[in-house]
Amino acid sequence: MIDHYIYIKTKVRDKDKFLVKLYKNNISVYDTFSKNQILYLKIKYEDYQKIQEEMVNTKFDYVKDTGVFGIKNIINPFKVMIIVFFLFFVNFFNQMIVSVEVIHSNKAIRELVRSSLEDYGIKPGSFRKDFNKLEEIKSKIIDSYKDQIEWLEIERIGMKYVVRIEERIINHLENNTGYCHIVASKSGIIHSIRSTKGEILVQNGQYVKEGERLISGEISFNEEVKNNVCAQGNAFAEVWYTTNVSLPKKYQETTRTGKMRYNLLVGSDKKDYKIFRSRLENYETEKKKLFSFLNFTVYILKEYEIHIDEKEYSEEDGVNKALLLADEKMNVKLKEGESISSRKVLKKSINDSTIDIEVFYAIIENITKYEEYSVEEEGS
Repeated sequence: MIDHYIYIKTKVRDKDKFLVKLYKNNISVYDTFSKNQILYLKIKYEDYQKIQEEMVNTKFDYVKDTGVFGIKNIINPFKVMIIVFFLFFVNFFNQMIVSVEVIHSNKAIRELVRSSLEDYGIKPGSFRKDFNKLEEIKSKIIDSYKDQIEWLEIERIGMKYVVRIEERIINHLENNTGYCHIVASKSGIIHSIRSTKGEILVQNGQYVKEGERLISGEISFNEEVKNNVCAQGNAFAEVWYTTNVSLPKKYQETTRTGKMRYNLLVGSDKKDYKIFRSRLENYETEKKKLFSFLNFTVYILKEYEIHIDEKEYSEEDGVNKALLLADEKMNVKLKEGESISSRKVLKKSINDSTIDIEVFYAIIENITKYEEYSVEEEGS
């Protein structure tokens, strides 16, 4: 149970003598301060009546509650109504989308995606969708255009959506009745290659160039083409990349001081609004849900004061941290079955404010790419 503390005030001539008298009456005082010859005392709420009964010759005035109990002194129905209407209008306009920007070099792909987004209600003048709905729409568009779209991302920036697309390079032609080869989408050294249909032309450890044929749809015997199929299989190769990371040399480390204050938080979708200004300069928070109404959720917020220490990476620690960031950056790009084979720091630079590194990566990557071809029929 949370203790209920209040502030009271009284006028006294001898502060020390007065505090001793309180002590003798078993009344604990948790804080005191003076202002304009008035003494302010912080006591427990249950001691307020007791102090009036025990010290009838002294006049005490209630000042305010503290902590979470002090909220009732600040909030009144009119203020609550203003806050609710303010949050309603902020939330209303925050839900609006005024533009949709589709980013891709291929105009046909842009128009295809833009039209699909409009079918699902993502267009200027519409209300924004929640995260789960956006994920559902993305999945449906990708499923509808598997041969054209590899990856799709919808990001909300302010009151607009920015849509980024990666066009599919590897076409799945299992059901294609025509003919195709598998070629290298990138240059590299073959790590592994398998085929369920077609003739493998390269070996593990062999260097191949971008566009080079890896699995042929032409089935040969004694250097003569006996049959044509659509080659099926996968080719993984070691390919190479470099990436750069810049890490601030100085960083902050925080510790809690033990001081804590209460606040109220109103959450609307992904945006939060604090009801009261914090009395702490540096703090971190923990929240607990109180109740929900309309499109809002109200939380009780605990603000913990923190002490911030400015620290600086050593050269070794800084380079190791930058390498971890580089690995995270590279791992985001990896697809199923792909992995980092090796990495090496090519260049590092320790400046006054940053640690900069350039890292070489060898990646085991799927370089499978289908290339259709035609066969001239005899007699045609």
